[in-house]
Amino acid sequence: MKFAVIEYSSKTGRIWHHTASRPNYVCDPIKEIDPTSFGCYVSALQGEHIPLTHFIAGDKVNLVAKTYRKIVKRLSGSWPMSYSVDYFAKFDALLVVYQLSDGHEMVAFLRTLRAKYPKIVILGVPTQPYGILQGAWTTHPEKLNEMQEFMNMCDVFLTIVESTLTIWQSLTSTPVAYLPQPYPVEYALEQWKPRSAKSNVIFVAGITDRNNIIKGQIVARNLQKKFPHYRIQMAQVPDMNLDTAALAGTTFDIVPFLPWREHIAFLAKTALVINTDYTFTRGRVQVDCAAVGTASIGANSDGQNDLFPKLPATDNTDIEQLVLQGTQLLNDSSYYDEVMRTAKQRLQKYNYEESKKRIEELVTKHSHE
Repeated sequence: MKFAVIEYSSKTGRIWHHTASRPNYVCDPIKEIDPTSFGCYVSALQGEHIPLTHFIAGDKVNLVAKTYRKIVKRLSGSWPMSYSVDYFAKFDALLVVYQLSDGHEMVAFLRTLRAKYPKIVILGVPTQPYGILQGAWTTHPEKLNEMQEFMNMCDVFLTIVESTLTIWQSLTSTPVAYLPQPYPVEYALEQWKPRSAKSNVIFVAGITDRNNIIKGQIVARNLQKKFPHYRIQMAQVPDMNLDTAALAGTTFDIVPFLPWREHIAFLAKTALVINTDYTFTRGRVQVDCAAVGTASIGANSDGQNDLFPKLPATDNTDIEQLVLQGTQLLNDSSYYDEVMRTAKQRLQKYNYEESKKRIEELVTKHSHE
């Protein structure tokens, strides 16, 4: 099956091809491809990652066409549909990614692609989590209409968060399928460390301008009172505000934001991760934790619910409940090991081989042949 992921833009602005010697997770995340997220689909299916802007105003577009398109974009807010979509004729299936900032461009692209190549199976997926999209729709209802138009032009719409399946189904007549996002399981498992090899660190993950992330700091503060020999750490995400007011009076460190490969090595040495993100994410934080043997509490993500079933959380889970979860984990190494055995076992189904089978089966089911 010839497969590609289509996003509006990419870090390089050029097409990236998976090769057996250079899967996504060993590549430079700045200059080549994401080590997780949509890069994983590309390597799992041995395909291509294609930024739409490559065909609109990329380095292979002649100067006259590029200049004209940029003028139209500046005046109208949208690119003219004068660029060719012929390159896509070779594909059997495309995973087309919607995001709020450029959703109208992906809708226009799909409209043209559908008309010219109706046999290509289109899988649609959002890049923002449902919680972020829902907030945007409240203030900009036209974005919900745009999202629904995008969904309606797909053969299948994917959600990577099982708990949102019925919500998405209520928004479109297009079939909606839950598929967990592929993850480089075998590679990440190389960083696995047992509880006995971890340092006395509680890591609070998340961007503090998201709702409830501060809640995680309060949980960490309360846990440190119970376990004063543990340090709290947070990462400084570039260009993001880091509000640490809730950690006043605690012993904490601000650590550098690390590329993924270095980050999972860091997580592997951490005793506990707290992430109170309630935007219904896939849960890459939790998936990373499962891969390296570190317990995670606090999120309502798909990864938290699936990989850590004994440590559930919603936006209604109070601080005391999360502190109790953390206390039991830090006090009881046997319980900790049991939780991590479950996470490691459940993680296996996210590997590239299993993910490829699921996606190929879905494409076959919705084939136009």
